[in-house]
Amino acid sequence: MSVIKLLIVDDHLMIREGLAAMLGSYPDLKIVGSCGSASEALEFLAHTVPDVILMDIKMKNKNGLEATREIKARFPEVKVIILTIYEDMESVRLSLQAGATGYILKQVSQEKLVENIKRVYHGETVIDPSLIGQLVSDYAKITQSVSSQVKSQVEFEGKGLTPRENEVLKYLAQGLTNKEISSKTHLAIDTVKTHLRSIYRKLGVKNRSQAITMINRQNKVLEL
Repeated sequence: MSVIKLLIVDDHLMIREGLAAMLGSYPDLKIVGSCGSASEALEFLAHTVPDVILMDIKMKNKNGLEATREIKARFPEVKVIILTIYEDMESVRLSLQAGATGYILKQVSQEKLVENIKRVYHGETVIDPSLIGQLVSDYAKITQSVSSQVKSQVEFEGKGLTPRENEVLKYLAQGLTNKEISSKTHLAIDTVKTHLRSIYRKLGVKNRSQAITMINRQNKVLEL
């Protein structure tokens, strides 16, 4: 039976001691250390490398996300589980981007926490079940938004716009001036104006205002 070496990182002594007492009773888990700050954890890893780290997010000086990034850069084999009270999707996203392979809320049951530690140790990514629904919902919204943007571009390409004209049209829809479009596309201002005249002709509009109105109308239709 393999024994999972655990490091606990939390700035609350009571939480560290509680986790150590609770998890230390399992024969296949071994608490190798307990740190009260991210900096202390990084120093600890210089002489002892755990298999899994239970990491709090909000700590003084350096937070858990910064620590996770540094740990994963120096010790990519170490698994990090964010153990926190924060239920917002931004914290979940930033934690996963930092390299964490688990995001668990502190109200988790003892049995579930142990199960999640083992799952992460064996290579799984674990998100607290209470957050999954919101994650799926946010992902669906992002996917729908991207899909609408793609459909809008295809719609205008169907009117004969070239890829470059579509690029200029995108910046036009964002309200950029000719000079700003020139800077974004690295085209001369006169070239931008030439593209705009071609866009107006292909869309059947007379000016910038009518083109933007058409784009907004198209996007509203796609959202229905």
